[in-house]
Amino acid sequence: MLNIGTITSFPDLEKPPKHHILAPAANTAKGSGSTWSLYFPSLSSGPPQEEVTHEGHISTLDKKKQVDQKREIIGFQNPWPSWHKPTKAEMLASFQWGPDTDPCIPLAASYPLPPTPAQPTSLPNFSDLLNPASTASKAAASLLTVQKPDFSFCPAGKKAKVTWLGHASMLLQLPSGANVVFDPIFSQRCFPNDYFGPIRTYQPPCQVADLPGIDAVVISHNHYDHLNQESVMGIWANNKERVRFFVPLGVGKMMVDLWGLPQERVVEMDWWDSVILSGSEGQRINVWCTPAQHNCWRSGSGKAGEPNGSLWASWMVEDFQSGDGKEPYRAFFGGDTGYQFHTDPDWPPSPPTTWKRGDPLPPPGEKKQEEYPACPVFREISDRIGLPDLLMLPISVGASFAYLRSFTTWIPDWGNPMPRHTQGVTGANHMPPWDAVRVFKEMTEGGKGKAVAVGLHWGTFATEPEEVLKTLGGLEWACERLGVVFGRGWEGKHDDGIEGRAFLAVNQGESVLI
Repeated sequence: MLNIGTITSFPDLEKPPKHHILAPAANTAKGSGSTWSLYFPSLSSGPPQEEVTHEGHISTLDKKKQVDQKREIIGFQNPWPSWHKPTKAEMLASFQWGPDTDPCIPLAASYPLPPTPAQPTSLPNFSDLLNPASTASKAAASLLTVQKPDFSFCPAGKKAKVTWLGHASMLLQLPSGANVVFDPIFSQRCFPNDYFGPIRTYQPPCQVADLPGIDAVVISHNHYDHLNQESVMGIWANNKERVRFFVPLGVGKMMVDLWGLPQERVVEMDWWDSVILSGSEGQRINVWCTPAQHNCWRSGSGKAGEPNGSLWASWMVEDFQSGDGKEPYRAFFGGDTGYQFHTDPDWPPSPPTTWKRGDPLPPPGEKKQEEYPACPVFREISDRIGLPDLLMLPISVGASFAYLRSFTTWIPDWGNPMPRHTQGVTGANHMPPWDAVRVFKEMTEGGKGKAVAVGLHWGTFATEPEEVLKTLGGLEWACERLGVVFGRGWEGKHDDGIEGRAFLAVNQGESVLI
């Protein structure tokens, strides 16, 4: 097992941190707003997070963090003006009915397949996949597949090996032999029970028992699609001699008290905390808990499961063994985060319907004034810690509406009563492809070497074929427009002919060797 040091943080941070909600001196009020709506954050009509208070306190494993300035921490919030939950009027204005005519769908469908595509281990559960007329389903099933993963060691001379395990689950393998898994979920549903809730459209590429030895499990927040009890406990059962769990404040209490994990193996961290892991063979890894713009809620999890009762986070892992001798190799995991709320129903920019891959780019359209600013924290992460070399970024609008629409897939689009919504209306909570490319550029701006991003949080749960194609096409178009190389996976030749930045949308179970 890797040795663990003392948790440290930046000495210049504001005290108390603005993302902590502290108990009032007196007359603590119960939070208003409907709790159920936080399953679907975009629908919540409750108060902004700055107004959320509720009885109780956060019981963290690190007792010194229970009290901040002698006042209990009763919750957490996004401290930036970029955070905005859509109003009912904004949500209604974002609804879209009828066939999805986004030009990114045919753009993705025209992407050339490899001459000898790998045989998928399973097919997606699209309801009309076997229908000869279902062109979208057939294109999506060909363009996003499930592959048997290769968990062989990251070879010497390489910096890192990362494998997408579906949804937001990523396995990072480092040359030192250390293995880190982020937000593992291998179950069929992301819900409190096995009979209801969002179900997989794409099967997992492997099971917990197939994973290599795991040194660290890193969790972004407590939502069911990111913190899965069955998967976490399976990893613990197979790695009791070596594994530790790194979680944001408040999440560990549930994992220890309700799930039975040993307290000494669960490491709770606040934003900007870091801790060193070291080994007898020269391993030295720094794990940073970094900010994200999101929220939390989890039923049946005690006080820390209340609305925004535990923290959400992104993470940075620094590996000093695979660095260049001056700087460590840095891998950033975005988890589940938003970037900017967009009121314009025509956002993001779309390719002209006549544009074909390889054509000259058309002149950019008029840039409209945004009502809400972008989240500033991603640039701050790079400024404070250093530029990441590998970024694992979410590229989807979330699965709440996709789950509701999954009950009506048998209805033709022209008559489906369950609408889609525009990408921008949930952009403060879930970044779509265009914003993911902006974050990628922002976090790596000024870097001298190559940087690689890999998309996550898409194409797994309750997804429609059009969502798969729209995500792929939207990511490719954003890369074209914003000056980033787009790729579908380079079959281990990721250093050949690639300069600057590249954003990859790989298949589930596929690895990127850097």
